[in-house]
Amino acid sequence: MFRSSFRAILGAAALVLPLVASHGVAAQDYFKGKQISLYAGRPPGGGVDSEMRLVAQFLGAKIPGNPTIIARNMPGAGGITLGNFIYTAAPDGLSLGIPGRTAFVLGPVTGDPNARYDLRKLTWIGSSNSSNFILWIRKGSGVTNLAELKASKKEIIIGGSGAGNADTVVPAIFAKFEGMPLKVVRGYPGVPEEVLAMERGEIDGIVTARESFANDPVKSGLASIVLQTFPVEKDVPLMEEVAQNPRAKALLNLFSVPLRVGLAVIAPPGMPAGPTEILRKAYLETVSSPEYIAEATKRGFELGTPNLGNDLASFIEKNLASVSPQVLEDFREFSK
Repeated sequence: MFRSSFRAILGAAALVLPLVASHGVAAQDYFKGKQISLYAGRPPGGGVDSEMRLVAQFLGAKIPGNPTIIARNMPGAGGITLGNFIYTAAPDGLSLGIPGRTAFVLGPVTGDPNARYDLRKLTWIGSSNSSNFILWIRKGSGVTNLAELKASKKEIIIGGSGAGNADTVVPAIFAKFEGMPLKVVRGYPGVPEEVLAMERGEIDGIVTARESFANDPVKSGLASIVLQTFPVEKDVPLMEEVAQNPRAKALLNLFSVPLRVGLAVIAPPGMPAGPTEILRKAYLETVSSPEYIAEATKRGFELGTPNLGNDLASFIEKNLASVSPQVLEDFREFSK
């Protein structure tokens, strides 16, 4: 799933190319002369915005008719605002979104009243890969690994955005259930503000993906990697394996679902089959292209096998159809 070869990425693309041919010339001309708005559900400067702008840079050239792609931002509630917007937009393929991960995916599942969309009815276009969320700890804090974190006599301050987001809830889970000396300070508008606060020494760490940083935090000496979600970084323990409390494990498993989904591109419900398959094919070609991969590598993004739109829809249906009442209760408690 992560850091797979270019050949594996091209192999994923080959799986969907024959599907579009059956829709003929009319579907191929559908987007000619049109303008597509591609939205990010978080503010400018963070990982969601960076991925959106990278996709927007190359997507138009892969869509037959070469429509203009306009990069836009619609931040709010961790991507829920954008989810609501896309859910009620016209099903014409001219409004696409990359809302984000945790709050957007888990909001409607866990009963957030602000999330007025059904994940199963959205049209899933795809995602470039899954997201490895990492607990980064500032070098100046005196903590460089898990053992030092557990032994720390001082409280380690972690920056968080808001209720329901992984950067806020995941460190709180380890503090409550595993007794780690972590304290979450909420209220940061987004990851760029959290990174700036860490650079200034105002906080000791954050939970986010590597691509959220403009400069590699390990190479720059800013931070150490203490925990990770998936086995990507060498010799770094996994969050779910470190957690011993069953309730902590269950919550971390729930949070892993949106990270598996990654920064997905979505379209409104009720999209016609022809335009849907054109967008899925074009998106897959975009994130599999040498130019996208070169630019993503230059920016320090994680590369992996892209997730196909229909696979994402099936994964969400399977993994979020039934969440235990205890897990939902714990999630809501952490999200207050």
